[in-house]
Amino acid sequence: MPTESTLSAGQILDVSLESRMEQSFLDYSMSVIVGRALPDVRDGLKPVQRRILYSMYESGLHPDRPYRKCASAVGEVMKTYHPHGDSSIYDALVRMAQDFSTREPLVDGHGNFGSVDGDPPAAMRYTEARLSPLAMELLAGIDEETVDFVDNYDGYDTEPLVLPSRFPNLLVNGASGIAVGMATNIPPHNLGEVIDACLTLLDKPDADLERLMRHVPAPDFPTGARIIEGGGIHDAYVSGRGAVTVEAVASTETRTGNLPRIVVTEIPYQVNKSALLQRIADLVSNRKIDAIRDLRDESSRDGMRIVIELKRGEDPSAVLEKLYRTTELRTNFNVNLVALVDGAPRTLGLLECLRHYLAHQRQVLTRRTEHRLRKAQARAHVVEGLLLALDHLDEVIALIRGSESAAHARTGLIERFAMSEIQAQAVLDMQLRRLAALERAALEDEYQELQDRIGELQTILGDDAVLDQLLGEELREIKRVHATPRRSRLVGAGISAEDVLAGGSQAGFEAQEVTVMVTRGGYLKPLARRRATPAHKHTHDPLVAVLRCTTDDTLLLVDEAGTGYRVGVADVPVVKASQRGTHVGGLLGGGPDAKLAGAVVLSDDPTLTVVTASAAGQVKRTAMVEFAEARQRSLQASGVKAGDRIVGAAVCRDGDHLLLAHSAGNVTRFTADEVRPMGRTAAGVAGMNVPKDADVVALTVVDGGSDDGEVVTVAGDGTAKRSPLADYPVKGRGGKGLMTGASPLLWCGVATDLHVHGEEPTVLRAVDLVEARRAGRGAAVGSGLAAPVVAERLVPGPA
Repeated sequence: MPTESTLSAGQILDVSLESRMEQSFLDYSMSVIVGRALPDVRDGLKPVQRRILYSMYESGLHPDRPYRKCASAVGEVMKTYHPHGDSSIYDALVRMAQDFSTREPLVDGHGNFGSVDGDPPAAMRYTEARLSPLAMELLAGIDEETVDFVDNYDGYDTEPLVLPSRFPNLLVNGASGIAVGMATNIPPHNLGEVIDACLTLLDKPDADLERLMRHVPAPDFPTGARIIEGGGIHDAYVSGRGAVTVEAVASTETRTGNLPRIVVTEIPYQVNKSALLQRIADLVSNRKIDAIRDLRDESSRDGMRIVIELKRGEDPSAVLEKLYRTTELRTNFNVNLVALVDGAPRTLGLLECLRHYLAHQRQVLTRRTEHRLRKAQARAHVVEGLLLALDHLDEVIALIRGSESAAHARTGLIERFAMSEIQAQAVLDMQLRRLAALERAALEDEYQELQDRIGELQTILGDDAVLDQLLGEELREIKRVHATPRRSRLVGAGISAEDVLAGGSQAGFEAQEVTVMVTRGGYLKPLARRRATPAHKHTHDPLVAVLRCTTDDTLLLVDEAGTGYRVGVADVPVVKASQRGTHVGGLLGGGPDAKLAGAVVLSDDPTLTVVTASAAGQVKRTAMVEFAEARQRSLQASGVKAGDRIVGAAVCRDGDHLLLAHSAGNVTRFTADEVRPMGRTAAGVAGMNVPKDADVVALTVVDGGSDDGEVVTVAGDGTAKRSPLADYPVKGRGGKGLMTGASPLLWCGVATDLHVHGEEPTVLRAVDLVEARRAGRGAAVGSGLAAPVVAERLVPGPA
């Protein structure tokens, strides 16, 4: 019976429809599996992703080059490597640029690339892109014969079968895809953790999964959120299949009027925020959740912030638990770790993934080393010929001058000096400047370097241990340069739905990051953390402290009489910047009896001390644990002599320096070690010699290990200047200090320190401090600032 290959025109061959359909379907299935939907275990990329990255690399769209239109990149990929629709190419490019879809973006996008709300990206003619720095690690060494190349679809060019992939991209960025009859769903992981697991396997090839999971305890999603520890993670790493439970991160706040609210700051991976809000709104409108009275999205470039306002008296934990059960605030990521191994799909565990990756890296390094060895040997061969010619320079010149042509000269060199054709050609191409003595010395040095390099490369190729050592060093360098902290927190499986309900109003909530403004009149104003703290606009009640902390922290407020007040941040409602805040008297049931002078965040760190300064120049340090471990809400923070008052409080440790400034215009700087820690009731020791008609107006803590930084001086008329910190050398405690060039002096301190207040202050914004001119310590203070002023720190430090 004739076959299809032997058929001639006019012949008809009967075939089974069933067998033909079966064969065609199998061919189509394998085409989709291998050529479209599944990533390769070695570089973690699908063909379209690999072609995009390689095409951008070839087009020069490197991280140090300007952005180029995405339409250009898509066109190049479609023209040369990927003969499919432009939309599929652009969709793949966009996903590699989205920081909420990809743990480590491989494309650096410029423009609208979509959002976590499901908004589509702008058209490719509007957006621009280039490779990210980490993507260059995927392509590193591709020009050194590290991977195989094959003809592209039309045979006009070649493309790589796989990328060198100098980091384990399959696990770092994960993958998802639907093929025919199978699918893959690989979660992203933390780059540093996965590299640590690779290093463990290099050092201990027989390491088991339990050891590797010490480094890779769970996935690490780009959107953060909380991962519930459980058997699903272990199952996924053992067999390649398992469920990872992920839930949103929420905090609770209490508004004015005792109205509670839930604030969601992180949502599970691949959850559409807009659809999530719609789902919650539907539950409220259908009366399935009655406790919610308002819902809004306050997300911005500073981060995600979904605010769920509750009715008075509702328990936030109970509401959050119901939301976890009925919405995608809690979801499962179903791991299906399927990748191509030797061109065939396989379901892999964590250990197998890492072993396949390391095998690929050993092959990449071997091929790279072989390539470099060939180049070094070829160059050494040429240099040998040049040195040989220089040793017989006169004879070589005579031979070349006596030859009829270059070909005859080349033949003569080969016959006379036993050179190879390559060496002879190099001698003929040698420039006359190479005849100089220094040029000869340079050739000899180059030859010696080449011999050393050849020896090193041969050692790498001849010893697997040396190869693994090199691989480990390069992986550690990639981790050092590119690794980022884990975003997804791990919590114990014990925090279940029932535990949240039984654990009280704070169960299941994360501590919220806030900035607390403390005023002289005793008002506390916690604000949701932003990149820059808004300016304080209540000029009749100036600030004495701006503290960055969380709702789990406790503050110590110190008034002018030396009394301290312990206040939990969670007890103070978070408000808007335009609101005044909550008076401390309402939190303490009365008081304070004097105006506040300062505030600090308490800690159980035994190396920290609370330092206070008085108007008369007395300074005192007390171990912070004395305040942190105290149970009473009101306690003595510092003794105060008759006629004196506390003017500032800060946090310091041994080795720091203290800056004191008085209103007559002098500043002194001394080491904190000169003030030994004392009890809470002690009045302290002399820190500065203050004239009778002056008061200390500023206390600043400076890192004792460096003179970097600037000191801002603000005069009573509102003028200001910036001087190097080095202009204020360390002196002994109790001295008169150095003149600042400002009298009367309103404030003086390092540019990152807390603001201070005057009697009738107005606000000096941070931009005004930047505009203050730079001048030496003794120079007159510059002009141009409204008077009188308050130097307000908008980006506070640890104090």
